[in-house]
Amino acid sequence: MNGDNHGDAVRRRLRHTRWIGGGSGAGKSTIARRLAKQYGRQVYSTDDMMADHVHRLGPDESRFMHQFINMSMDDRWLNRSPELMRDTFHWFRGEGFHLIIEDLLARSGEPCIVEGFRLLPDLLKPLLIDTSQAV
Repeated sequence: MNGDNHGDAVRRRLRHTRWIGGGSGAGKSTIARRLAKQYGRQVYSTDDMMADHVHRLGPDESRFMHQFINMSMDDRWLNRSPELMRDTFHWFRGEGFHLIIEDLLARSGEPCIVEGFRLLPDLLKPLLIDTSQAV
């Protein structure tokens, strides 16, 4: 996206967006809600949107997610090495990230705080006008 007209337009439209990423249980949701209340912003929780995003993605767009969905719980969490889990976990590979952006762009442009573990630095960086928009 860097330098192209489409990327520049997306960055401009998301310039009032603030991003809070990090590991599960790190306090992202709590901080986002507090900041939203203090500054009169809406919160977009990527966690809350996961089920919707699963239904919006086809197998061609999300090969790893569809493999994950079709596994038993034991195959998901017990029968694979931690390395294989990390390397094939769909959200950590960026599958469906574009749906977060689509959702935000479909809003009326109101400033919001986006939070979730899916906000990986390499996915967010091209969307930022200034790195102070994200933590």
